[in-house]
Amino acid sequence: MKYPNERQIEYWTSRAVEEYFDNEGYTTIVLPNSQHAEKHLPYDHLFAGEGIKIFGFQYKRLYPGNQEDYWKIDINQYNQIQKYSWIYYALSEVNSIARRRNALHLLVIMSSIQMHGIVNSTSASQQFNLNRSRIGVSKGVPYYRWGGFVQGLLSCKIGWKPSTEEELQVVFENARDIKDTLVDLYLVAPSLNTAIRMTPFIRDIEDTRDPFDFGINK
Repeated sequence: MKYPNERQIEYWTSRAVEEYFDNEGYTTIVLPNSQHAEKHLPYDHLFAGEGIKIFGFQYKRLYPGNQEDYWKIDINQYNQIQKYSWIYYALSEVNSIARRRNALHLLVIMSSIQMHGIVNSTSASQQFNLNRSRIGVSKGVPYYRWGGFVQGLLSCKIGWKPSTEEELQVVFENARDIKDTLVDLYLVAPSLNTAIRMTPFIRDIEDTRDPFDFGINK
């Protein structure tokens, strides 16, 4: 049986995240993760009120195994991601196109810290197969589902909350440094009911001086 590929998983999951914030009354905006896009962000507005919360998702598709399904964890990628506490693995349990509409509910969300006890980052092998049966509270390897994750994000228990434009610029620089890992970056501004997804999966925009309409520059 062939499971959906990683590009499909990224598309279904990211669309579901956008729809979640849409349903919560947020304005959702998707931009390329680039310097051209960054300079148009309305920084003054974003840092107003409660400020912004940041998290990154590294999507992983599910693979069928002889005994049980698993996710492939690239060791070099893992070693990069563990430098940034705001990046999480988005491990999909979607194993057929028919389940695509439930992509957000079928998401296992884990940080590299949560994986630390089961991933051997110094192994000579460049890949680790993470079996579904190896994670869970009873196994000493907890993870999040979307509901708990987003509540933790909004209560500042998950992700990161930069306090200045300079700190946010560092996040952008970090995201560009690890661009090969294809991490989606989310900026959530609760006070403005705005969620911005900055992604490497869409083509960069042309450099322009014309401002973008974010719906909050009023």
